[in-house]
Amino acid sequence: MDRSLMLDQIKHHYRFKRDVDLARHLGIKPQALSNWRKRNSFDAELIYTKCDELNSSWLLNGEGPMLRKDLETPLPVHEAGSTYVLREKINAMEGQIEALKQANEALRETNSTLRDTREIYKKRIEELESGKTGPDRP
Repeated sequence: MDRSLMLDQIKHHYRFKRDVDLARHLGIKPQALSNWRKRNSFDAELIYTKCDELNSSWLLNGEGPMLRKDLETPLPVHEAGSTYVLREKINAMEGQIEALKQANEALRETNSTLRDTREIYKKRIEELESGKTGPDRP
């Protein structure tokens, strides 16, 4: 894999806008980063020590997911980018849908309880108004 592209992916992961920011994060001079790009190389050991969430296999040979956390659910290399992000969003939405279903069911139960309570109060009011029961009557 193209090392310059990998550097871009690392930069994007950390949300750095400029190479200077990535160089600062790695503790190197911007010129060193520029030289890596020109030579299509980089110091994998240095990057690995400064970016410990990176998958070492990806860093060394460009294979597998970029991040270690993604090793639990491995994706083909061509899916490690935007498709992975979309899958994560889908998983989050499915969790939200499940939570909404549970909240909806709880609201249905509360609504049913309120209807039952309303009917009890209506009957009680009718009894009081008709004089069948009262403070002095059982």
